[in-house]
Amino acid sequence: MSDKIMDRARAVRLLSVFCPLLYFASYITRKGYGVVMSEVILSEGITNAAGSLASTLLLISYGVGQILSGVLGDKLRPQNVITAGLGLSSLLNLLMPLCPGPYLRAAVWCLNGLAQSMIWPPLVRIMAECFEPKRFNDVCVNVSIAATGGTVFVYLTSSLLWIPLLSWRWTFVTSAVLCAAVTVLWAVSARRIFRVDFSRPAPAPEGAAAPASPRVRERLSGKLLAASGFAAVALAIVLQGALRDGITDWTPSMVINIFSVSSDSAILGTVAVPVLTAVSLKLVGAVNRRFVKNEVTAGMVTFALSLAGCAALALFYDADRYVTLALAALTCCAVNASNFFLVCITPTRFERYGLVSTMTGVINSFAYVGSASATYGFGALADRAGWHVCMLLWCALAAAGTVLCLAAIRPWRRFFSRT
Repeated sequence: MSDKIMDRARAVRLLSVFCPLLYFASYITRKGYGVVMSEVILSEGITNAAGSLASTLLLISYGVGQILSGVLGDKLRPQNVITAGLGLSSLLNLLMPLCPGPYLRAAVWCLNGLAQSMIWPPLVRIMAECFEPKRFNDVCVNVSIAATGGTVFVYLTSSLLWIPLLSWRWTFVTSAVLCAAVTVLWAVSARRIFRVDFSRPAPAPEGAAAPASPRVRERLSGKLLAASGFAAVALAIVLQGALRDGITDWTPSMVINIFSVSSDSAILGTVAVPVLTAVSLKLVGAVNRRFVKNEVTAGMVTFALSLAGCAALALFYDADRYVTLALAALTCCAVNASNFFLVCITPTRFERYGLVSTMTGVINSFAYVGSASATYGFGALADRAGWHVCMLLWCALAAAGTVLCLAAIRPWRRFFSRT
């Protein structure tokens, strides 16, 4: 390969492609067990709570690992941290089909959570430092859509190929091979991309004003953070994580239990959830670019929409299978919009402090505290009290998230408007 340093514009274009591709690879190696969980529970004759142990441990280790990898992403070369995380995740996915029981699978999937935690914080740092605001918004939307695309890919291959024809175990083999290929392509390309100096402002077009000098990093004090409303935002993110992964992961089992359909049919029907989410995220990105000045305000609005969706689901959940799937999909659209504003956009407010990767890890860890609680908790609650009680709990979580965001709007605006 030539030693010639590529120009900045080409490096930015390559990164704009790689960022979604990397997150697609991350999601196909992270969502596999959640997608096939209902089939694992049925084929092995275990309870919802036992079947969800692997997903729960992944979410716990992922959340804890987010904080460490966030710090590493600010201290080390972020591209190397991503390479290590994807490579390790590929290996652990290959090990999953070899695990003979739920507890060994849970241990391997727990380690996969640590590997997965090494991807998102350094990826956000790369996007924040290498892209100007408009491109950051566009790439961030594409990253979110790629994550949804990864989920759709796993749903389709599992329900149409592996479960009816061979075994759910092949889901992990497919994901591991694809992720390994992306990892190698990224490792080779990143060596050239990051020879470009992204720390200098991009040259201004002829006749335009010269770009501003890079901002001197400031110190973030505990007092300033406490006054920002961040605590309320963090609690709202925990609730968002519980709703997002709780509804997404448990929809197939919910459909099986309520309507007595086969697991491959339920998984295939649930494809509507991530597909509609991907479509809605394009709209969310356009709205954010043109209208949103405060992401916490947008978070409040989308939490309120989630509440409406959860309420409709609680009222009509057993009317018809397709009505239930449609309501679950619409609710997930609103919840994923909250995730976009609160988890993807909020960390960029810490760029002036040099803490984008660190705060991305911290913020994402809050989301996965909620996710881990929901994955085990909703399954156990459904075993004991039924799915309708779970839906009422979803309503309560969405209402609480709306109130928390409302309380944080003004202090958060004061925080990021400081000069």
